[in-house]
Amino acid sequence: MSHIVTAKHVAPHMIRRRRGLIVEVTENDILGGGGNPLAWSVKSATKGLALHMAAELHAHRVTAVAITPGYLRSEAMLDAKGVTEANWRDAGKNDSNFLESESPLYVGRAVAALALDPQMLDRTGQLWSSWELSRDYGFTDVDGRRPDWGARETIDFSMLPPSFLKMFRTGLELQATWLTRLGERTARTLRQLPPQASESRGG
Repeated sequence: MSHIVTAKHVAPHMIRRRRGLIVEVTENDILGGGGNPLAWSVKSATKGLALHMAAELHAHRVTAVAITPGYLRSEAMLDAKGVTEANWRDAGKNDSNFLESESPLYVGRAVAALALDPQMLDRTGQLWSSWELSRDYGFTDVDGRRPDWGARETIDFSMLPPSFLKMFRTGLELQATWLTRLGERTARTLRQLPPQASESRGG
């Protein structure tokens, strides 16, 4: 709800300027990610919120997106791993995934790079990741690295119980089917709409 209230108050200023960026920071670059259904419903809602705001604000040239970090090296995660920002790589001995982690600054730089893009409206309504935007805009993390969670071919799931992995796989399979059918229905609805008046998508 706080996301909606904040956007409601800031959007009129952006509309007057005919430029602006609203960012929903979420988790994972797919629809869901397993685990607590309530938590993932909230995370999925932020992705949908960006999509729906983008449709309404597009005519005013205001951009709304959702952005996810990769394996985030937050203060809470550093504490959980028993390391600090100075020696965080030591945690990679027990969790190889952590070697591809990123600082909170990385996703912040993703937002900053997008905000500076004169063509950012082309990205509106979409779900982006810190690593995708780093590929496109060339920014780095605080240590000069460019973590790319999406390029990681294998992820170590050995610390998770088989029951979770079974549920996770089932969820992803259902999600793939759900999105395929949703895409087909969306294409059908687009065909049912009356022809659009001759105007450029950029407004």
